Amino acid sequence: MNRTTIDFGIDLGTTNSAVAVLKGVSTEIIKNNLQQDITPSAVHFPKNGQLLVGFYAKEKMKTPRLDDTATEFKRRMGSDFIYTFDSSGQKRSPEELSAEILKRLKTDVQEKTGEAIEAAVITVPAAFKLEQCDATKKAAQLAGFKESPLLLEPTAAALAFGFQAESKKAHWLVFDFGGGTFDATIIKTEEGTIHVVNHGGDNFLGGSDIDKALVSKIIAPRLIEQYGLEEFDWSQAGKGGRWRQAFARLKWAAEQAKIELSSPKVKASLDPDTVSSLKDESNGEMVVEEFEMDITRADLVRVAEPFILRATEIAKRALKDAGIPGSAIEKVILVGGPTVAPYFRQMLEESLRIPLDYSVDPFTVVARGAAKFAGTQRLTARASKPVAAGEYTIDLKHKPVGIESAPPVVGKVSGATTKDFTGFTLEIVNTKTQWRSGKIALASDGVFEATLYADKGEKNTFAIELYDSSARKQKVNPDTLTYTIDMVVDEQPVIHSIGISLANNEYAKFFKKGSGLPQRKTWPTPFRTVKPLKQGQPGELIWIPIIEGENELADRNRLIGRFAIKADNIRRDLPAGSEVEITMKYDENRTIWVTAYVPILDDEFSDNIDTTGRKSADPDFLEADFEAELERLRQAKAKATGSGAETADKLVKEVETLPLLEQMEENRAVIKGDPDAAAKFEGQLLEIKPKLDEAVNALEWPALKSEAKEWLEYLQNTVDQNGSEQQRQKTKDYTNEVEEIIRKHEPDRLRKKIEQIVRLYHEIVMSQPGWWVNQLKQMEKQQEKMSDQGKAARLLNQGQDCLSKNNATGLQNIVRQLWDLLPEETVAKAKRGYEGDLIF
Repeated sequence: MNRTTIDFGIDLGTTNSAVAVLKGVSTEIIKNNLQQDITPSAVHFPKNGQLLVGFYAKEKMKTPRLDDTATEFKRRMGSDFIYTFDSSGQKRSPEELSAEILKRLKTDVQEKTGEAIEAAVITVPAAFKLEQCDATKKAAQLAGFKESPLLLEPTAAALAFGFQAESKKAHWLVFDFGGGTFDATIIKTEEGTIHVVNHGGDNFLGGSDIDKALVSKIIAPRLIEQYGLEEFDWSQAGKGGRWRQAFARLKWAAEQAKIELSSPKVKASLDPDTVSSLKDESNGEMVVEEFEMDITRADLVRVAEPFILRATEIAKRALKDAGIPGSAIEKVILVGGPTVAPYFRQMLEESLRIPLDYSVDPFTVVARGAAKFAGTQRLTARASKPVAAGEYTIDLKHKPVGIESAPPVVGKVSGATTKDFTGFTLEIVNTKTQWRSGKIALASDGVFEATLYADKGEKNTFAIELYDSSARKQKVNPDTLTYTIDMVVDEQPVIHSIGISLANNEYAKFFKKGSGLPQRKTWPTPFRTVKPLKQGQPGELIWIPIIEGENELADRNRLIGRFAIKADNIRRDLPAGSEVEITMKYDENRTIWVTAYVPILDDEFSDNIDTTGRKSADPDFLEADFEAELERLRQAKAKATGSGAETADKLVKEVETLPLLEQMEENRAVIKGDPDAAAKFEGQLLEIKPKLDEAVNALEWPALKSEAKEWLEYLQNTVDQNGSEQQRQKTKDYTNEVEEIIRKHEPDRLRKKIEQIVRLYHEIVMSQPGWWVNQLKQMEKQQEKMSDQGKAARLLNQGQDCLSKNNATGLQNIVRQLWDLLPEETVAKAKRGYEGDLIF
């Protein structure tokens, strides 16, 4: 079939995947070789190398050969994790495994339709990080797709649920609780377009977590009680763990029981073939010969409730951050297999108090919406055989979908031998209604403009008829175009804000969350380097860390990549303090380009940021980091108790009682054996830290205000006596800025302003000879604290000699050397940020 639009949409899921095609104005799910709508996202590599993908691969999770099967690899997309299949020795990245799922779906399409597809729209969660989006594109390329536009899953769901061009202005909340990821996205329709207003999510929240909780909280305690098993928990479920096989089989059985309980059933029996014959892999001993157990609806609800409540809290926060009350939401549309359960829907209704809509199959809704979007994406023209004499091609510029009933079309006709198209005409004909555009004269260069007339409710197909100057009909390619009156998706949004981390832990935010793609921005003022760069010095470079997130402090966001100006690439030495002008581009394919122009070199450095291959979270580092945060919480609690600051005390208590903190306490033992748990723990740490920052800031706020006012007083006195006119104006500006910052209650900004005030104060006083004289006197009083008494005595004598000779430069040098002999009065704060080498 000669398609002009992509038309195929794929939901590449954590637990299941699906593919759909647009047919006219409706979509059709393409069933797999087992006549099922969905294909499990599972890959099996046995010893004989006979690759299995889908249902039969997932079934292998019940067998002892666990290391030959991979599932849930979507959660590890974009990381450096490598799956090893023991029997065959094969190694695969998450992207390569995802590519196998995509290949399977491509094969299903060809077997069912006879069409070999090379392009498809692929959906990603709204909470996906940039490296995960890049990894999805890489998987598509590995699967042989030449084009693979990405679409947010909630947007796809909204399209599938029937946002139409004639719909009134409305807001929907898409509640997408899948097998491994969760998204809560607010969608708005207005003037024929769909906009993503705001979103929240968790890439480690889904049905798989409920399955694991069923095992750890319901099934495992029964086994421990009945068989006296030791260390029977998820910390021993990772590769090389004592109970790896047991937990994998129990998780599979728990999932089947959960699915059964999604129906009106109130009790489900664990599959006896799966939960019997469990081994202790440390000694190969069979510990469970026969085991029977029922899971009740009450059991399931009890373990599922915390996950559902966390999802609803994320949804409520997304609404709050967008400034949209729940009453303004027309309905909640449900996406994902777990949402079919009656208990799940009941909890949502009670918590959100917004009408639910589950009229479209939650398992296939995303694939259907992706297919609808695919119908709006024109296929890129492929290189083809040369145009034969007497034949013509048309380069068409038009939107395949839109809200207008009379859309414009622009095109250019070209031919192998014809250069002048004077006298040529073109007519466009609706193949169903026989509406005709009338003869349209081509310009001499073959350019033409036309206006179509389309009917609603169907895919309008128009034949293109080309006539030469003698009114003879000519062969033209393409000879048809299509147009559908329907809702269109507004520009794809930036999922998370993106920018660079500076040396002082500030965040230069280039692209803000929710703004449209593509974007290009040059920072309005140059940055400056904080260190020199010597030409040709091996390994030396200026780091520019690229980060993703919403927090104003750089290290409270995620590091996704680094751009570097390398010593090998510069033509001469670059001194510290050199200006660097930064431009960033972010295109529709979610690729980031960074360009750094260095005026002193008159040279430009440019590259795209490869975000894939991000190092997996280090469990030891995570545990130490978590301990540091717990200690910070304990100190904040002690300070709050004695400070009498009600706000700070309240904030500390809120952090202390967070369910998230409780979950982290429970899961910290698991992160060493489970990379997914470690990645989730890493994200939770980033979520906890800003909340604790808020409490600490509330405690330090009174002292910060006092410190700022005190330094302003020192500065004012100094500038009155010795400051220049420019320094007086800067002092006045700082005073006004401090008042504004205090009024807005911005602790981090006030800390930075204090640093600027202190720098200006020292700039003035250190320019005065008398200040250095006073410093020498202070050094004489501190001599006994100096590390080298002999050197100190010599330096002090030299200082007196400089005084007698009025040698100001020599005196400054002596005082600086004496400073080096003094001990640090306070322990230096741990270095923060991502070690960027630029500053404002």
